[in-house]
Amino acid sequence: MKQLKQLYTECMNCENSDKQCPNIKKNIKNGYPPRGFYFEKQNVDILVVGKNPGHILENEQENLLYKNKSKDELYSAWMNFRKKYYTTHKENTSRSSTFHKNLYSYLECFIDKKDIFNHVAETNLIKCSTEEKSGKLHKITINECYNKYLINEINFFKPKVILALGREVENHLNKRNGIDFNCKIIYLKHPSYNYKKDEKSKILSDIKKQIKKELK
Repeated sequence: MKQLKQLYTECMNCENSDKQCPNIKKNIKNGYPPRGFYFEKQNVDILVVGKNPGHILENEQENLLYKNKSKDELYSAWMNFRKKYYTTHKENTSRSSTFHKNLYSYLECFIDKKDIFNHVAETNLIKCSTEEKSGKLHKITINECYNKYLINEINFFKPKVILALGREVENHLNKRNGIDFNCKIIYLKHPSYNYKKDEKSKILSDIKKQIKKELK
């Protein structure tokens, strides 16, 4: 836990510029730090890997939670926000909550447990938002963040399964598999996608079977 906290504190205070990591939106002093991870336990069965965090919820003044904070204080502000968000996300009716509602419900289905974060940790390929909300991730940026942070996260968590959210994430991780880590990569459509009623049950059931096989 201490190593993870140190890694994430370093990540949130990363001094890389947009020249080192093209097409990122970051301004730590003004409340726009790297982020996009969450965990409660170090030894987990599943590590969920998304593409990158969305934009700060400016309409909810989320950035004020991080503004003028650094080091441990910044890390604590983010983790407290994330924990509260997951505690109340089911009651959230905003469109921005769709991703987390769907992801959480999928995870409950996959592992048949309510205490999700005793078994699951969450992170992203890169920890910064992009300049545009639907901006493309630059290869240089992905490699930089992967080498500095993601490979260490995988080594610390030692998951049995990596759940890749979207083809871009899956393809990037598969290029590395067998080189930097050794666990099963399972693809899941980005949770912002709403499955059709006649396909959702079968698709999620198939993924659950794949995960159960790895967790034996």
